[in-house]
Amino acid sequence: MANKVKIGVVGAGAIAENAHLAGYALIPDLCEIRAICDVNKERAEEMAKKFNIPEVYTDHKEMLAKADIDAVSVCTPNCTHAPITIDACNAKKHVLCEKPMATTVEECEAMVKAAEANNVQLMVGFTHRFYNYNQKAKELIQSGVIGKPFMARVRFAHEGPYISWPAKSDWFFNKELAGGGALLDMGIHALDILRFLIGEIKDISANLKTLVRNIEVEDNAVCAVNFENGAMGYVEVGWSSKTGVLGIEIYGDDGSMIVDYNTPIRIYVDKKKEIGGPGWVELKQYTGGGWDAEMKAFVQAIISGTPVPVDGDDGLVGVKIATAAYKSNDEGRRVDVE
Repeated sequence: MANKVKIGVVGAGAIAENAHLAGYALIPDLCEIRAICDVNKERAEEMAKKFNIPEVYTDHKEMLAKADIDAVSVCTPNCTHAPITIDACNAKKHVLCEKPMATTVEECEAMVKAAEANNVQLMVGFTHRFYNYNQKAKELIQSGVIGKPFMARVRFAHEGPYISWPAKSDWFFNKELAGGGALLDMGIHALDILRFLIGEIKDISANLKTLVRNIEVEDNAVCAVNFENGAMGYVEVGWSSKTGVLGIEIYGDDGSMIVDYNTPIRIYVDKKKEIGGPGWVELKQYTGGGWDAEMKAFVQAIISGTPVPVDGDDGLVGVKIATAAYKSNDEGRRVDVE
C-alpha cells in the first residue's frame, strides 16, 4: 500500500464532522480523505467544502465502486451499520464502524465474517479506550498499584443529542433507526470500558426507563454486572443529566482509583508505593486522546498491516452485552452474556 491511506466516509452528520473527518484531517502525512457520501447531498457537499474532499456521493455503493479509496468510515444511523460495512468489506475496503457495531448480534456476526472473508480490517469506534486517562488507568491497574480490582463503577451522563451532542437529525430517538436509546449510545461505551479495564462480563441486570424526555427509547439506564474474574461493577448512563458526569471508580484490595474526565487521576493506596502514599495520591492530568487517537490507530494499523486495536469481535461482544441488558430489563431478571 502507498504511504497514505485513502479514506471514504459514509455519513456526513455530527459524528463524521466532529470525530472522523476532524481526526483524519489531523494526520495528513498518513491519510487523505478522498470521498464523502450522504443521502443528504447538501450536507455531504458542506463537509466536502469544509474538509477539502474532492468527491461527493449520495449512494455508498456508487462510492465504493468509483472512488479511489482504501478504507471507509461508517458514520450513519445504527440500523445501517451492518449493510454498509458488509458492502465495504466485499469491496475490499478496510472499515472503521461507529459504535454500536450494529443493532443485533446476528448483524455483527455477519460483519465479522465479511471482513474475514475479504481479508480486510474491521475496527469498531469504542473511543473511550483511546483517551489518555483510560490508557493510564489500565496501565496502573495492570501494574498492581491498587491490587486486585473487585468493584468498578462508571457514570456517563449528559443532556443527550441536540444539547450536549450536536446531532443533525432525530434518528437517535427513533427505535427503528437507533435500535435503542441511552444504553445503546452511552451505555455501550461504559460497558466496553469496564471490559477494557477489568475483564470480560459474565452476566448483567439492567433497569431502563424513559424518565425525562418524550421519546420512544430509554433516556436513563442502570446496569449491574458480574465479571468472569469474580469482580462486580455497575454503570449509570443517561441523556437527561443537567450537570453531566464522566466518571470511573475502581476499587482494589490494595487501594482505589478515581478517573474523572479532564481531571488528575486520584489513587488511594494503603501502603507506601512508588507513586506515593499511603493515602490519596493525585497524578497528573492525562488529557488528550479519544477520537484523534482512534483515527490515527486505524490508519496506522492499515499501513503497518497489524491488527486494529479494537476489532469486530470487540464490537460483537459489546452488542451481546447490550442485548442481554435489554433482555434483562424486559424479563425482570439477571441475564448471562452469551
